Amino acid sequence: MATKRKLIQGVQIGGAGMDLAALRALAKGAPAEFVARTQKLIDSGEISFATARKLDLLYAALRDVEVKVTMPDELGIQRAITTSAFPILLGGMVVKAVNDGYEQYPTIGDQLVEDLEDSAAVTVIAALRGMDKKADEVKEGDDFPEISASDEKFEIGEKRNGRTLRITAETIERNQIGDIVRRVNALSRIANVSVEKQTLLRVCDVYGSGTSAAAPYVYRPNGSGASLFSASANTPGTRAPSGTRIQNNALADETDLTAMRTRILTLRDEFGEPLPLNWNEAILLHPETLGEIVNKIKSSELIPGTTSSNAVNPFGPRGRYAGWTPLGSGMLDAHMDTTSWYFGWPKRQFVRKWALRYELVTLGMDTQAYLNSRIAFQARIAWNCEVGATDYVYWIQSLSGTTAPSAPAI
Repeated sequence: MATKRKLIQGVQIGGAGMDLAALRALAKGAPAEFVARTQKLIDSGEISFATARKLDLLYAALRDVEVKVTMPDELGIQRAITTSAFPILLGGMVVKAVNDGYEQYPTIGDQLVEDLEDSAAVTVIAALRGMDKKADEVKEGDDFPEISASDEKFEIGEKRNGRTLRITAETIERNQIGDIVRRVNALSRIANVSVEKQTLLRVCDVYGSGTSAAAPYVYRPNGSGASLFSASANTPGTRAPSGTRIQNNALADETDLTAMRTRILTLRDEFGEPLPLNWNEAILLHPETLGEIVNKIKSSELIPGTTSSNAVNPFGPRGRYAGWTPLGSGMLDAHMDTTSWYFGWPKRQFVRKWALRYELVTLGMDTQAYLNSRIAFQARIAWNCEVGATDYVYWIQSLSGTTAPSAPAI
């Protein structure tokens, strides 16, 4: 079936393609309208790398047409500049393609952390640990005891990253659209993979809690790096009397989750009381290798290997703790190990600080790069984020043996 042609004040989109003469005339006669209308078509998907199959013709039609646009400078101040119509159009197409790419790549990192916007190089989060007087009753006329607090702070640093894309005039003139699309798609994929990997490495504290503990540490109380996971008593603090790491507890069946629950019951909040937790909101993070075992535990109504109707699996669909959420990632298999797993309420403990959200900037032909090397279009994506822990009792590591996952090369 033929694609229906849409008309936007003489600019034809779809069917036989774009009416380049009308597009050029619109850019020359009404630059502001050209920018607004083409952006609207890009946002709707009418103009894309799939519909603009002849970039060479588009380049020839718009490269010498100047339009005025408003863009932020390095200080964030909006300024009017004059540039070629082609990179304005191509830039909009690239931004749309990169944004669409984000949505196509599945991630789980955002389910493990609370996001925070802060441009500071080092963010300091104060955690006031309540010190209750433990008064069981206050007699009439007596002063109510004041709750004191010990001032404890946690630091979250930054990690700057980004990539640049450069497209030569020759690439466009030869209409090598496949190469351009692959590189544009790589921008969003690289950014997504980088942040997802960083997030998972931090919530698993692979470096700070490895066999040879070293920076970067996800847990930095009062600015000093400390291992988040430990099998030692009262480590990393006295609110974990049995530690935050369970050894010799490979995930095989529901008994291993019971061992995890038993450990969590020993943990204490800032008042020295059992943690106020909803077990049906817990998360189990696991490598993909353990996926079938996790599914078996999650879906088994009865304890596997039993037939008694009374042997209800407490972590199964009819169990008391049925609401826990399994999250699997091949990142753990590839960059950590295939046996360690994690359980708890990570969002109550981890903060992912964004000093700079994904920022995509495009440039056209009015640059030194075009003069030197005929770079007709440039795009740069940048981001700056880091993950830090503000507590240590809401997220527990379980090992199949006694050896912690090996830290990958930075």
